[in-house]
Amino acid sequence: MTTELTTSQGPTMATKESLTRDLRRLVGRADDMLKETGHAVAGEFAATRQAISQNACRAASATGEYTRENPWKVVGLAALAGLVIGALLSRR
Repeated sequence: MTTELTTSQGPTMATKESLTRDLRRLVGRADDMLKETGHAVAGEFAATRQAISQNACRAASATGEYTRENPWKVVGLAALAGLVIGALLSRR
């Protein structure tokens, strides 16, 4: 019975080592793919953040320009907005 156990361990050990090597390669490839994906997503995120920042700067600049050109319209709109918000809050 001991002979059978020793004989059957040979192919089992080789299979185990082969499986271990294959799993390590698989984990290494998966790690590389995750890193590549992370770099790609980071690049896209940076580009999107830059575009949003540029749009926000343009909007702020346009708002500032409009405010300088039409100060009384802006004051009137702010007063109207204050009245509407005050009316809505007083109903609660």
